[in-house]
Amino acid sequence: MTIGFRVTAAIILASIWAAHVAAKESQPSDPLLRVLSFNINALPSAIHGDGSEKYARIAEILRQRRQEGTHPQIVLLQEAFDGDARVIADTTGYAYAVMGPGRKDTSRMGETHWSPKTRKAYTSFDDPQKLTGSGLVILSDFPILEAQHKAFDSDMCAGIDCLSNKAILLARLAVPGMDRPLDVINSHFNSLNSTKAPRRWTEKAHRRQSDTLEWFLGKVGQGNPLLLAGDFNTRAQDRYRYFRDAVQVQDVAEQCLSLSERCELEVGTSQSAVLYDTNDKQFSNDSTCHRLTPVRISRNFTEQIDGQPLSDHLGYEVAYRVERVGHDDGPSTEALWRTTDTADMD
Repeated sequence: MTIGFRVTAAIILASIWAAHVAAKESQPSDPLLRVLSFNINALPSAIHGDGSEKYARIAEILRQRRQEGTHPQIVLLQEAFDGDARVIADTTGYAYAVMGPGRKDTSRMGETHWSPKTRKAYTSFDDPQKLTGSGLVILSDFPILEAQHKAFDSDMCAGIDCLSNKAILLARLAVPGMDRPLDVINSHFNSLNSTKAPRRWTEKAHRRQSDTLEWFLGKVGQGNPLLLAGDFNTRAQDRYRYFRDAVQVQDVAEQCLSLSERCELEVGTSQSAVLYDTNDKQFSNDSTCHRLTPVRISRNFTEQIDGQPLSDHLGYEVAYRVERVGHDDGPSTEALWRTTDTADMD
C-alpha cells in the first residue's frame, strides 16, 4: 500500500514568524485543549435534501462559543459531502483547515463487494468510481505542519459505503506549549446495517480498515502525542474488540471514567453515550514528553430545527489537560503550511 499525500485546501507557504504569531493568538483562555468530533450527516443534497439551515446553525454555535472563549480549538468533521456544509469551515474562525481525499483519490484497484451485478460494473473501470470524496475535514486554531491521507483500498468497503471514498486523514499540529507536534487523525469506517450488504462482507471491510489504520499509524508515527477521532462504527462488540486489538490506543471514555472525580461527563451526557453504545469515539496516545488527560466529555449539538436534529449523530467533544512529563528534542513545531481558503466540500 502507498500513502496518499494531499493538502486539499488552498495553501501558501507561511513564514516561521507568521506561524508563531498565529499560534500565540490561538492560545486558549484556559489550559484545556478542546477537541470536537462530529459526523454532520451532510450527504449530497440530491440524496439528502437541503441541509443548509442545519449546517448554518452548527456554524453559528461554533462562532458563539468562540466569542465566549469555550470553542473547540480542533474540530474533526465526518460526512461533510454537501458543498453547503463548507459554511462550517468558512465562517467559524479556524485559521487552518485540511480536507481528506476527494472522489478520484483511490489508492489502487481491488474487489468491491456490493452485489454480483453492480460489483461487475463497479470494478470494470481502471479506477473504481466513487460518487463522493471522503467527507473528512479537520479544522484547527493551530498551525498545520503536515497533512497526509490514506484512502481505503477499493476492497476495503462494502455496500453503499463503497460510493464514498472513505479514508484516514492526518494533520500534524503545532500546539502552543508542546515541544513536539500533536498528531490528529480523523476517519470514518464502514457502517454495519445501513450499508445494505451481507454481514460477512461488512465485517471483512471493517477489519481491513482497522488493519490499515494500524499500518498507517506505524508508517507516519514519529513518537508524537496522538488524538484519533471519528465515526468508527464500532458499536457492535466484535467490531470494537477487533479494532482495539489492532489499533493500540487508549479509549478516552474509558480513561475518563477511570479517573473518577478528575474527569466528568457534561450534564445530559450518559456513560453509554460515550463508551460502547456509540459509533463516535475519541482515542489517544501519550508521548514520552506529554500526557493527554481527559477532564470532561460532552455529547453536544443536541438542539433541533423544526423538530429535526442537526445531524443523525451528536457531537463528541473532549476537553484535555496537556501535561508535560519530560523534555524532547523531537521534530520542530514551526509551521510550513497555512490555509487561506477552504476547497469545495463536494
